[in-house]
Amino acid sequence: LELGRRIVRGDYRPGDVLPRSDALATELGVSRTVVREALRVLTEKGLIVARQRTGTRVRQRDEWNLVDPEVMAWQRQAGPGLQFFRDVTEVRTAIESAAARLAAERATEAEIGRMRELFSRMEAEIGHPQRFAQADLELHTTILRATHNVLLAQLSHTISEGLVASRDVTVRSPGASIRSMPLHADVIAAIAARDGDRAARLMTDLVSLALNDIEVIVGSAGEPAEAVG
Repeated sequence: LELGRRIVRGDYRPGDVLPRSDALATELGVSRTVVREALRVLTEKGLIVARQRTGTRVRQRDEWNLVDPEVMAWQRQAGPGLQFFRDVTEVRTAIESAAARLAAERATEAEIGRMRELFSRMEAEIGHPQRFAQADLELHTTILRATHNVLLAQLSHTISEGLVASRDVTVRSPGASIRSMPLHADVIAAIAARDGDRAARLMTDLVSLALNDIEVIVGSAGEPAEAVG
């Protein structure tokens, strides 16, 4: 939704009153029906609130459904700063470390085989950032699904956006992918060995490594640490 992107990007700030539906329709080049549906979706995602007499206002950022995959995608497209990545890293650590532990207990041999296949793909595509990132994403998704916890598995959509956002940055450093490979291998080995504690610890290290690379890359680009998506 273009209107959602504009809100997340800061074109409309928290507290701003949005233009009337007919004005938005003209501005965006769509029908009023499309605008009404967009406003309904954005209300459900917590970005806006409609009140009689005062109109439709943008809500404070901490009231947004920030872990909604689409909202995360808009933040990524807006060019997030370091604080966004630090927040994402904390969420990924909490979810993916627990997932690695459960996967060590519950993954089937077929799922472990799939993890190894995806790791081999990552090795083969190390020089092709987009294909490497796709295999990396599939590996992390496979680990979440290997928990056999449907709620954790559904969180893969949120994790995917966080991982894609990280990859958008780390792709600027050719060495970032290479540095991550030993830890990826160790996570898979720990899951295959049914060592949940080690799998969780290694996944934490893997996610932290990504943040370290991001801090170096974003910091060297002169972006402020307090910036937000």
